[in-house]
Amino acid sequence: MKRIYTFAAALLFLGACTSDGYTIRGNVEGLESPYVYLITFNGTHNVADSAKVEAGAFTFTGKTELPEVAYLSRDKEQPFVRFFLENARISIDGNLYNPNEVYPTGTAANEAMNTFNELTFNTSEAYGVTELEADKKQLVDRYKQQMRETIDRNRDNICGMIILAETGSMFFTPQEVLAEIDRFPAEWQQRTELTDLRKVMEQRLRTTVGQPYVDISAPNADDEAVSLKSVIENPANKYVLVDFWASWCGPCLREIPYLQADYEKYRKKGFEIYAVSLDDERDAWVKTIADKQMKWIQVCDFKAFDSPASLDYAVESIPSNFLIRCSDGQIVAAQLRGKALGEKLEELLGK
Repeated sequence: MKRIYTFAAALLFLGACTSDGYTIRGNVEGLESPYVYLITFNGTHNVADSAKVEAGAFTFTGKTELPEVAYLSRDKEQPFVRFFLENARISIDGNLYNPNEVYPTGTAANEAMNTFNELTFNTSEAYGVTELEADKKQLVDRYKQQMRETIDRNRDNICGMIILAETGSMFFTPQEVLAEIDRFPAEWQQRTELTDLRKVMEQRLRTTVGQPYVDISAPNADDEAVSLKSVIENPANKYVLVDFWASWCGPCLREIPYLQADYEKYRKKGFEIYAVSLDDERDAWVKTIADKQMKWIQVCDFKAFDSPASLDYAVESIPSNFLIRCSDGQIVAAQLRGKALGEKLEELLGK
């Protein structure tokens, strides 16, 4: 019933975009705090406004220069709904105790994102109970196509841009993402979200399989700078794995037993690992190396994802790795997880 109401509210508000500013009217069951806060994030966390709450109802009015992502919060920190702030009449209704049922409506962008969020949730649920790899692939392929169609339908509003900026690089190649960016109107291509995405994708193209490696350097545990070039040019090495990880990263830690087994098996055949940690705390990094007995080359500058090494290889998530052939410095493989690394090394270096 609630969804019928929000859809009806959307029909009343659609087409209400106005240069005069925005009006946000909310009615959220369970919202008992005295105030609700409007939060924007344009590089920094910003509490843009506050509104008094009476029986779960509240109203904001104002004006935004450009459509942007915004949040509502009870405590200035933890949001209970995300929406697109536009100069329009926006309605936010639902139940605080079920965040998935708090819906922003009133603009095409918010309606489109509601639909896309539901698609994402349903696909994730189906993927979790699907056993056959072929069926999983079919689910992902269908989701990618539906994502592309959603972006196509929303190139003239913020929804299409945000979906591409936040999700596109997880499912599309750098070439595909760059092509999608080029299809947006010029004014959207100039938005920070897409200019930053373009930079990352262009950098990722420079570190794809078949490209020459990019030299990086960072200090080891003894504060001595170790360059990737010095490892590549070591005559004892034939293949070097550049491995991005962190002590706090669960999936990274689960990769360590595979790395240990492959390192022990292929080290004398010319395999080396140059591990770049994206930690920001020295003690945690050093302790994990010791506890896990990670005997290969370890470097870290404690700048996390702002590390020059991370930026040079366009690393957006970890674990992430690149296998480099030392004879010509070419990247021959990437994202080798689990048994895949051992299988690739067996192909290259023999059993």
